Amino acid sequence: MAWLKMGMDEIGGRYVEEERKLLVGIDLGKEITQMSCFDFTTYEPVPIGRKVHGERVYEIPTALAVNPEYGEWYWIDEEYAGREGVICLKYLLADVVRDDKITVGRYSFESYQVLKRFLVKLLSILKEYYPTEMIRKLVITTSKKEKRLTEYLVRICEEIGIPKNGLVVQNYRQSYMYYALSQPKELWSNNVGMFELEGNELLYSQIDIDRKTVPYIIGVTRKDLSDGIDWEGLAEEGDAHISYAFLNAANTALHKQLVTTVYVTGKGFEHEWANKALQELCAGRRVFRGQNLFTRGACYAARELSGEGKLEQCLFLDEEMIACNVSLRVYKDAVMQEVMLAKAGSLWSEVDSSVDVIPDDEEEIQITIQDVLKHETKAHMLSLSGFAGRDNKMTRFTIRIRFADNLTCIVTLKDNGFGEFCPSSNRVWERYITV
Repeated sequence: MAWLKMGMDEIGGRYVEEERKLLVGIDLGKEITQMSCFDFTTYEPVPIGRKVHGERVYEIPTALAVNPEYGEWYWIDEEYAGREGVICLKYLLADVVRDDKITVGRYSFESYQVLKRFLVKLLSILKEYYPTEMIRKLVITTSKKEKRLTEYLVRICEEIGIPKNGLVVQNYRQSYMYYALSQPKELWSNNVGMFELEGNELLYSQIDIDRKTVPYIIGVTRKDLSDGIDWEGLAEEGDAHISYAFLNAANTALHKQLVTTVYVTGKGFEHEWANKALQELCAGRRVFRGQNLFTRGACYAARELSGEGKLEQCLFLDEEMIACNVSLRVYKDAVMQEVMLAKAGSLWSEVDSSVDVIPDDEEEIQITIQDVLKHETKAHMLSLSGFAGRDNKMTRFTIRIRFADNLTCIVTLKDNGFGEFCPSSNRVWERYITV
């Protein structure tokens, strides 16, 4: 049998978590960034905005201005940003994703440092609302998870005092799922649709709910409806043309789909033509329009991922999430039991958990994979033969679980020895398991 060694640092870690209270969601958009924080009095996300001419503005340009001569950074809409010698970085997010350097004229800036400046300025606004409280969970949502951007955000948050387990980066589809399922249940009694219109891009996302299982399996599909539609050209021809094009694309996407709630978001829906078009779309459906869906969805996700949520009956799944529970069978507290190392619905890129075990006359360790979609459970036996030659109970192993993608689990076994009695061999054993 394998004995699980419990670490004393767990107690200290729990104490620190209690000091961190803020649950924050940030929609890091290409042009506009929005931030919200969960309010435990209303149990809803509240918008966080910066003061401009004495009034709170909740749509913050994803851009900065810098005076390279003095190293001074400003919001791009500040008065100082218009002065001579100041450089405006209008496409900050696109620049960061594209390269590790941002070059403007004879000046070059590290993408990482520019993004850090932006995030620090953004979070300083939060301090105006909550000057003494710390962030417990921060969820940053973007249209698409980019590797460089995600790595930068993790590094930045660690540098400014937000631990790795306090940050989650997720895409808009996932924030949409958290938003929709956090609404009153009658709004998701059937499937839920969402249209996004930005520039010439029209996207449709649909949440499908499988209620045959407990918990409910929540999936989302996303379609690009932009092909063949020149929105800017149609706008020149008049509202009737653009309204017709949208309704034609929307009704095609919704045809024979049991969708009774529809959300629409994006600057494209702020034009006059959208009012009449959305009224027609309302026939037999409830339609909601707004521009803060993703920041609120990220904030709801922060609540759920911090353990404060109310969606235990729902399991969110898409291609970036794992569809299985991964557990380790151990002897603990005088009984054999399964210790959970990864939960179904977790982002595969976020899974990184480990435990220490001391084998007791064991030649193998059992990892259990439970597929919640196929309702199958498989046991994988990990041989310890490569670590032979030690006296019984004189070896402590660290078992670490990560994922290479949503279908490939990485199990790492490291020999830690047993203190002064049995030095570590520093051997590391790794196995890939297809789930």
